[in-house]
Amino acid sequence: MAESPPQSGAEKEKPSALALLRRFWPFARRHKRWLLTGVAVIPLVAVMTTVRPLLVKEAVDVSIPAGDGRGLQRLALLFMAAVVVEFVSMALQVYALQRAGHASIYDLRTTIFRHVLCLPARFYDKTPLGSLLSRSTSDVEALGETLSFGVFTILTDVVMIGAILTSMFALSWQLTLISLSVAPLLFVLVRWFSTTLRGLQLEIRRAQGVQSGYLTEQLSGIGVVQLYAHEAHARSTYEALGERYLRATKLANIFDSLLYSLMDGISAFCVALLLYFGAPALLGDVGAFGDLAGASSGALTLGTLFAFASYLQRVFVPIREFSSKLATIQRAAASLERIFGLLDTPREARSELDHPGEFDGAEDPLARWTGAVRVRNLRFSYDYEGGAPEVLRGLDFEIEAGEVVAVVGRTGSGKTSLGRILTQLYDGYHGHVELLLDDGTSVELAELPPDLVRRRLLMVQQDVFLFDESAGFNVTLGELELEGDPGRVERALETVQAAEFVRERGGHEAAVGERGGNLSVGEAQLLAFARVAARSPTMLILDEATASVDSLTEQRVQEAIERLLEGRSVLVIAHRLSTVRHADKIIVLADGEIAELGDHETLMANEGLYADLYRSGFAEDPE
Repeated sequence: MAESPPQSGAEKEKPSALALLRRFWPFARRHKRWLLTGVAVIPLVAVMTTVRPLLVKEAVDVSIPAGDGRGLQRLALLFMAAVVVEFVSMALQVYALQRAGHASIYDLRTTIFRHVLCLPARFYDKTPLGSLLSRSTSDVEALGETLSFGVFTILTDVVMIGAILTSMFALSWQLTLISLSVAPLLFVLVRWFSTTLRGLQLEIRRAQGVQSGYLTEQLSGIGVVQLYAHEAHARSTYEALGERYLRATKLANIFDSLLYSLMDGISAFCVALLLYFGAPALLGDVGAFGDLAGASSGALTLGTLFAFASYLQRVFVPIREFSSKLATIQRAAASLERIFGLLDTPREARSELDHPGEFDGAEDPLARWTGAVRVRNLRFSYDYEGGAPEVLRGLDFEIEAGEVVAVVGRTGSGKTSLGRILTQLYDGYHGHVELLLDDGTSVELAELPPDLVRRRLLMVQQDVFLFDESAGFNVTLGELELEGDPGRVERALETVQAAEFVRERGGHEAAVGERGGNLSVGEAQLLAFARVAARSPTMLILDEATASVDSLTEQRVQEAIERLLEGRSVLVIAHRLSTVRHADKIIVLADGEIAELGDHETLMANEGLYADLYRSGFAEDPE
């Protein structure tokens, strides 16, 4: 018996930005060659950064007082060489790290797409398409910005800060301590701002997802919006949703700007401290300052003061950039939280995507499936937690090999739900759905991977979806086996009587337009039947496959259906399908239960629910 998945416990504590980035590391590790290249030049950049102020100190303290012109020229050449090496190293570093970052984002996009392809139908029932698109596009783009300009290059900032502080301590540990007296304040500010920005960035992402979801929904239903003059209401709602995004963005910008300004202010304050304590010591006026600046030992020189001022300006550049990158990292953390929330959604157990070729040939447990199905005490609810009522309640029936079974009933009786369970679009049913093999054994449906089942059990739905590709692609769906056999595709089109109109429109390469906009409803339906004919399933489910076509078109579609029925088991879910009258067995559902079971003549003679449905319009239109 298929069981519901275990329910999640209490909501987990929100992961830190570091934990989220650590979880992203496997994507970046695949491109460690470029990462290592970028990291390898970081020490060289840091050394060149610390060398330049020392060259200035040497010029001020030695060459200029001695009037050594050649010495000044030599120092100038060394200074220029240090500049060239620094900037070439930085260019190589940025290129290498950005290349690794973009490649990592490519891998993440691919992983997300592979994952969403395998998510169960329940997920799509509850998740707006716009929110899903937001996580897959804008959140990933925000993460790409971080990888290019934030988390990787922040390593350079850390090394550079360490190198500069080391040089400052070497020049004057006393002045260094004075300059670092603001460090506790700096730590508190950065910590508070980072926490605030994290929450704001998460709110921005959520608001953007909601607004994108609403936009996608309105554009998908633009025909209804315009038909009912709903534009004004849609516009006002979209603007209201945009205001939520705008408010969060404004606050994030305010805190980001404040943090940037505070860093500039603290930098200027440190330079002022340096001048206040260092200048008197330089002039020999020790006073209350004593030997803290090293004045009594003659350690403080004009060159040292110049170098120290340069170091202070330089050390606050990466610190200031660190603060802006911190905001970027918070945006990335918010994006990663949403992305990993999507990737943590349990997906279907697959065979083809996870284990290609696992069931090829004789290993395929359905290779001997006859098309027979045995259903016992089938119960199903769309809500795992049991809050929603059951839509199927204790169904018992069998489908023999090669048998045509019709399922009828009023709207909401559970017909379509039965088809969704058999094709494993929904899991979590209770009871047994057994696929009978030719040796008398059976396999439980819930124990089989969906890909394996859908090789041999296909469904044609009422609402046909066609891709904005060629007619041939909409039959093959890009499968290499079918694309490499045009004759097989042509035979499938001939089988369902679709070859003629396809040829008239330009052959297999004919464009069908977005959602089949270049085709009539009947032509689109015939292409859907051609998809099935090209794959020759063991069992076919027709879910109200002609409900959207007129009676004249239905006659043509009906002929295609009769050809598809030959030699396979068929489950027909229908309102007015003539196949129902000729079905071997008809199941009549009412409120999720089997109300009647038998063939057409028997059920009509019973004068029950089926007879009422048939006389009230279930039969074909008289035209």
